[in-house]
Amino acid sequence: MAKAILTLEQAIELVGRMKLAAEGRGRFTDIVMPNGKKLADCTFGYVGEVGEALQVMGLRVPEPLITRRAS
Repeated sequence: MAKAILTLEQAIELVGRMKLAAEGRGRFTDIVMPNGKKLADCTFGYVGEVGEALQVMGLRVPEPLITRRAS
């Protein structure tokens, strides 16, 4: 399987969309991923690769999302 490759611009836009969803201004499943598909339509493997790419770039998942999952 090919690794997910994101540009810095794609990564920043994705984190921005995740932050909006974490603030209640959208649904996580409707977030459009860098491959052009909604998050709900992506494979777990692809989402994991994108997450790894964000970590390598030093970007993080928004805190409200982490807090909600821990609750």
